[in-house]
Amino acid sequence: MIIDAAELKRRYSLRIAGARDKQVYIGPKIVSLDISNSCGLKCQYCSAIHAPGDQAHSKEASFIPWERFLGVVRDCVDLNVDQLHITGSGEPTTHPLFRDMMRHLEKQPLYVKLFTNATFPLGHCSDVFKADHAAIHLSAVDRQEYRDLHGKDLFDRVVNNIERLVSLRDERKPGFRVQVTYIVNTVNIDQKQKMQELASRLGVDSIYFSKMKVFAYNREIALPEGSIDAVEIKTPPACLNGWFYMKVRLDGAISTCCQKGHMRCGDLGKRSVKQFWSSTHMMNRRVLGKYGRVLKAFKACQTCPSYDDNIQYLKDLAKAGRKA
Repeated sequence: MIIDAAELKRRYSLRIAGARDKQVYIGPKIVSLDISNSCGLKCQYCSAIHAPGDQAHSKEASFIPWERFLGVVRDCVDLNVDQLHITGSGEPTTHPLFRDMMRHLEKQPLYVKLFTNATFPLGHCSDVFKADHAAIHLSAVDRQEYRDLHGKDLFDRVVNNIERLVSLRDERKPGFRVQVTYIVNTVNIDQKQKMQELASRLGVDSIYFSKMKVFAYNREIALPEGSIDAVEIKTPPACLNGWFYMKVRLDGAISTCCQKGHMRCGDLGKRSVKQFWSSTHMMNRRVLGKYGRVLKAFKACQTCPSYDDNIQYLKDLAKAGRKA
């Protein structure tokens, strides 16, 4: 559901005021919810558990329980969360109840963004379309490159699904967004222009180029430093993510950081999302971020993916003034 611009502005102001006052007046802008760790691909660049050579890639499939899913969604609505991102350390559409989840989400006052590899059956497009935004991982421009990078011969299926989603957008819901995410490495860096041409031909709304995260198992396809045209990610002077973002991982861990394993604040087995959001423990984490102390504790903060957002938050916080 697309939320009114005036309402979004009001909610943003409340989050900035909360950062100023060291209070919470409203829920986060974004809640990112993992629902599955199952995936049919073995992408060489995978930063989850499915890349060839990753010691955890044979981990048993796990899915978020239905009741936990409903509870998180209910709390998001109660907290006036703007966006719910459906993600996973795998492919979200493999959840046995995925189609039921999307039917439920379609009725909620939330902007739903689905992160997917689009390898689902063509018939699932109507369910994916119940979201407001589909972010599709596709890092190859032809079948051979797809097999090399993604580990399966599913390029044509992905392209067909993108075409179907674009068609549904044009016919029924112009506000629906179709995005392609292209993970750049030595295998595909020379194909960026061709990917832009493919994305344009397919009619997608945007394409996002992201440099591959480097691990022991994928170093052989890692790019040398400075080999991709992108703004260098920097360390913000402070972090206000605690007022704007919450990650709910498949194991129930709650965090205020999108980078895996950092800023863990608790477990859903003990409290609900609403309870964590208003807890003293989470407020302490927010305050540490506000004064830059978190940045010194976590090396991952040196390459913060939310750098631009945090710079804007800090500018708006300065305009709002500070309480002693």
